[in-house]
Amino acid sequence: MGGWFLPASPHFFDGRSGTACADNPIMSLALERPVDPFVAARRDPGAVVQRFGEEDLVMLLRWRDVRAAARDHAQFDSAQRGRVPTPPEHDIRPFRQLPIETNPPEHALWKAIVLPFFRRPVNPDIIPEFQDVLRSHMQRLLDGGDVEVVRDFALPVQSAALAVLLDTDRDIARVWQGWGLHALRSNGKTDPAKAARFLTFIDEMLDRGQSDPDMGLFAALHEAQFEGRPLTRDEMRGLCHLALAGGRDTLIHAISGTLAHLAAHPDDLRRLRGAPSLIPLAVEELFRVLSPLAMIGRVCPHGHEVGPLHIAPDARAGLCWAAANRDPQVFDNPLEIRIDRAPNPHVAFGACTHTCLGAPMARLILRSLLAEIVRHVAAIAVISATPRASPFGTPYLYDSLTLRLTRIEDP
Repeated sequence: MGGWFLPASPHFFDGRSGTACADNPIMSLALERPVDPFVAARRDPGAVVQRFGEEDLVMLLRWRDVRAAARDHAQFDSAQRGRVPTPPEHDIRPFRQLPIETNPPEHALWKAIVLPFFRRPVNPDIIPEFQDVLRSHMQRLLDGGDVEVVRDFALPVQSAALAVLLDTDRDIARVWQGWGLHALRSNGKTDPAKAARFLTFIDEMLDRGQSDPDMGLFAALHEAQFEGRPLTRDEMRGLCHLALAGGRDTLIHAISGTLAHLAAHPDDLRRLRGAPSLIPLAVEELFRVLSPLAMIGRVCPHGHEVGPLHIAPDARAGLCWAAANRDPQVFDNPLEIRIDRAPNPHVAFGACTHTCLGAPMARLILRSLLAEIVRHVAAIAVISATPRASPFGTPYLYDSLTLRLTRIEDP
């Protein structure tokens, strides 16, 4: 593939629990701003080779190149079972995730089946239920004391909001919460035991949906049709697999990362409190910087060349959303977090046909989170953290983050 390899990523964090920022220079530095390991490679040749497991993957880094690849389904194919995620999942499921592992025009047909559920966060009659999810979980943060926000706040919020999104039994959120931060992986690697449990759960939900119309998506799939025919069981599984796993760890990271940023930048918290109208812009900027889904895979059926880098036929390429979101040709001073940045054409939710179905819910949850914070929170202190290093320079990424929130009315 050539000699343009990304150097082994430095551990930007020491991996040990830290105390409050003022006492821990490593954590203080880590909380201040993202880093960009792609500066030189983005400039020339515009891509880099990075090893993921046993695979050397050519990642596209420039904003324009990433967007162009997202539109070019002939050269960058999505319709490949299990080869879109990283690490790949072709060995843990015998079906495609739908609609993401399809190309146009087929993609639009699968998307139409689930779109009524994924549009629920923009329905004025349903928005309050999502907001109530956030408010009810905020109470623990606001009741005082130290709270671990990754597993004890962000994870429960994501699980409860997903039950609302899919309009299914709300109590199922407790089961999803028990899966941990990722439904399929442990320590960054695909976990066969988790994958098997996940498939068993999907089948159980589909069985319930066959006789219970109140099971939301799991019931609706039994009535859905594709090109005039009923769905096969594997097609139902593929739609459920993406719906349940697609935005799990990404939304968890977005929530905990938002809280970490406000802890590290109290001026931004004060500014939002004085101008709540900035919340929508702040949310878009946080998604740009956090880029919760850093990269996605595509298969190059005919091979591809990026400068001196060669992608062999039927090998994968990576569309690196995180690198594209720090492209200085598009974003002025991209490592600076500007909560009023506009315009902000980030690709944190992907681009073009495969724009993330869960984006409306993610936006609503973060906007609701910031609205609650500016109404009720005077300050956020970092008590301890277990950061996780990222080859993408992702900031505010934690296995554990304990915060203390001070109410505005507290003395």
